[in-house]
Amino acid sequence: MWPLLIVLALWLGTVGLGRAELTAAQNQGLQVALEEFHKHPRVQWAFQKTSMDSATDTPSESGTFVRLEFTLQQTGCWKKDWKKAQCKVKPGGRKRKCLACIMLGPESQVLGRMVHCPLETQVQQDSKEHQEARCSRVQHPHGGSHRYYFPGQFAFLQHPGSG
Repeated sequence: MWPLLIVLALWLGTVGLGRAELTAAQNQGLQVALEEFHKHPRVQWAFQKTSMDSATDTPSESGTFVRLEFTLQQTGCWKKDWKKAQCKVKPGGRKRKCLACIMLGPESQVLGRMVHCPLETQVQQDSKEHQEARCSRVQHPHGGSHRYYFPGQFAFLQHPGSG
C-alpha cells in the first residue's frame, strides 16, 4: 500500500496538482523582486526561480502586502538577459534563498519593497528576526496602521535668533 501512495504523491508533484497558482498580486510581486534582484551591482549572471516556498498577499487600507519566499538558481546568461526564455538553469549553478516583501498600492504601483537573496550557504548566518523586521517596515512604513497623530506633534519652537 505504501509504495502505491508514494508513487501517487510523486506523480501528483510532477503533474502540478496540489500546487496553487500565484495570484495577480503575487505574480506582480515576484516580477518586482526579480527586477530588484537583477539590478544589484554584485549580481553578474541571470537567475531563474526554481521553487516557490510560500506566497501570501494581505489586502489593507493602503494596498496589498505581498510576502514571497522562493529559490533562485544561476543560469548561463548574463544578468541583462534574465527575462529571455532561452536562459536555462545551469546544472550546479549557485542557488539563492529569497525573501521578498512588496507593498502594492491601490493601482498596483509599488509603494515599498525589500528583497533579500543570500546564497543558500549564507542563509543560516543571516538573522531571521532582522529580515522579518525589515519586511514588517515595508508592510507598515509609518509604524503600523493604527498610529495616531496629534496637533502640534511635529511643531517645534524655534528661537528667532537661532536661525
